[in-house]
Amino acid sequence: MKVIITGMNGTVAPYIYEELISKNIEVVIWDRSKTDITSQESVHQFIQEHQPDLFFHIATGPLEWVEYIVHSTQKLGIKLLFTSTVSVFSDKGTGPYDISSIPNAEDDYGSYKIQCEKFIEKFHKNAVIVRLGWQIEANARPNNMFHSLSKQQASKGFIEASSRWYPSCSFLTDTAKTVVYCALNFSPGIYMANSNTKYSFFEIVSHLKEKYKTDWIVKETTSLERDDRMIDNRVEIGELF
Repeated sequence: MKVIITGMNGTVAPYIYEELISKNIEVVIWDRSKTDITSQESVHQFIQEHQPDLFFHIATGPLEWVEYIVHSTQKLGIKLLFTSTVSVFSDKGTGPYDISSIPNAEDDYGSYKIQCEKFIEKFHKNAVIVRLGWQIEANARPNNMFHSLSKQQASKGFIEASSRWYPSCSFLTDTAKTVVYCALNFSPGIYMANSNTKYSFFEIVSHLKEKYKTDWIVKETTSLERDDRMIDNRVEIGELF
């Protein structure tokens, strides 16, 4: 089996890459410096040249890039895996969210992901969309929970964490295994991957402090009261702790 993957300069894709390699799957990495994502012809030529069985679109980029990938993979009969986000739900509301919950984000990132989801659902007959929560890993690239907490500790001398906020989140290794499994085994549709079934943000930060033996000073707050957990019983993913 051969796949193409985008987003290798990001947080999630390198872990998905390692999971694919562990399964002896051939992986072609999309290099934006060599293939113009603003040219429909270039996008199509690259995909047609490599003829993958699966396309993992993990990167963030212009909506036009998503459109070109969708049209080319659909035309060539290639299954598509797209990673979306819990951020498709507005931070002005609260969950928990299930597959019947209607995306209603108003910020740029959430709105962008909603647009991507809608376009993919409309124009690709064999696409799996997996919504992800906040990712966690001590040694990963900066865009993850552990890095954010460490940065807050460094700048403030402590970390504020609400005991009334329940975020969707997962460790990157668990996310990678789940995303690859969904791509290989699930039928077209939208799925949600979240490892946090019961912990508040304060409890999560406290667990991470112990897990990684950090010198964080964690202060409990109640300033944020919201439930952002995604619930999807079709998706198996490792428990948070």
